[in-house]
Order: sequence, then C-alpha cells, then structure tokens
Amino acid sequence: MGKKQLEKKQVLVSIMGWTHDDDEPADTVRLLTTGTLAGRRDSWRVDYTETQPDNETNDVTLTLDHGVVTMERSGAYATSMVFDQGRRFEGNYHTPYGDLAMGVYPTLVKYKVDDQATGEVSLTYQLDLQGQFAAMHELRVRFCPSGKT
Repeated sequence: MGKKQLEKKQVLVSIMGWTHDDDEPADTVRLLTTGTLAGRRDSWRVDYTETQPDNETNDVTLTLDHGVVTMERSGAYATSMVFDQGRRFEGNYHTPYGDLAMGVYPTLVKYKVDDQATGEVSLTYQLDLQGQFAAMHELRVRFCPSGKT
C-alpha cells in the first residue's frame, strides 16, 4: 500500500538561480516567496508566484513526477519546460514582443521531498534560444512548511 496523498500544504519557497556563459561571470537571482505543496511519494506539485523587479508577477507550477521536473510559468513571459536528465526539450518562450524557439538540455535533474513537506529541486541545464546557445543555468528550489526555520 502506497503513502497517502499529502493535502495541500502552505510552504516557504526559496529560489536561487545562476546563469553562466562563456563571456560573462555568473549572474545570481534569489527569491523568497510562499506557495503550496501537494502530492505523494513519487509525484509532487509545488505552486508559487514570482514577483519581478518591475512588479510583474508570474505563477509557477513545478511538477515532480518519477524523476522528471516540469515547470510551467504564466504571465508576460510564459513558458513550459520539461527537465528529463539527458533528454532535450524543445518549446517556446512567450514574450510581449513575440515567441522565441527554446531548447533545454538538462545535465542534472534531482529532487527530494519528505513527508513533512520539506524538499529541494536541483536543475542544471543548457538553454538555447532561436537555435543558438544562450547560457548554462542552475536552479535550486527549496521549500519547507511555512513557519519552520
């Protein structure tokens, strides 16, 4: 008998992202927000809202399912990406100025979530835009129940 489904739980979400390219030093982005976590053993869903410096907001959903991470982002810069280690994903990056062809090649896809709603997602991937290498990205998303230090 499998573990029961975790009811939707409020979580504190910490996001750190690094962008590396050959010509520039790494850029780092940090965000702390709240969200929700729901799921069970091999299948989880984390929902949160990002606020950009210009006060633009994007709703983000991370789906963690049997070793594959899917990220869906709404808003002016909407996209959907699938991170399946060693498998290239091709899609579109929607912008207010038009769509860009996007390719993602993940070299690291790892996540863990425990029964107390604490977890981490680690992604390292190459991003291509319009068929050209854009940069290497690293993304770390950590979450824990709201109020836990």
